[in-house]
Amino acid sequence: MKTVLILLLSLCLANPSSAQEPVSIAKITVHEGADKSTKTPRPFVFQGYSREYDLSRITNELSGNHFLGESIAKKVYLLDDLYTSEVAVVPGNPQMKTIIKKPVIYTAVKRIEKYMAKSVKKGEISKELAIEEFNRVLDVALSVLSEDTRQFEVEIEALHDDSARIDLFTRRVSLNY
Repeated sequence: MKTVLILLLSLCLANPSSAQEPVSIAKITVHEGADKSTKTPRPFVFQGYSREYDLSRITNELSGNHFLGESIAKKVYLLDDLYTSEVAVVPGNPQMKTIIKKPVIYTAVKRIEKYMAKSVKKGEISKELAIEEFNRVLDVALSVLSEDTRQFEVEIEALHDDSARIDLFTRRVSLNY
């Protein structure tokens, strides 16, 4: 009896098969047929809003100067005004804390602005193209403030390149006015 038990144990130990093997084989065969290059990026559709009234109320003294011009300066001022707010850290304390609504989108726009400034300064893109693309980025950012943007924010966080973020804002987002 002991010899039969020892023989069975030695057979089990000699054959290192696992219960996970059929699953891993099935996963390999399922993924081999899939072609990752045919996957198209998901488009995003948001409600667009005209900000002409808000922009007309912003003076040049409020908005200041911007390397891309007066209209971009007004939109950047409006972006900062709508996305950020100041709250007291503790009641009675004069220190203020800045709260950012949708920080992923706000940070992406600010990074794109810095990228555009560097690209224009180095001569990698023309000023006219930078104005056109950054204007579109600002229009999208100003319009999506009141929208559900969870999937859009996940997509922004997945991108690690500023040119890819610009592509996301300018080509993959459509605004319905």
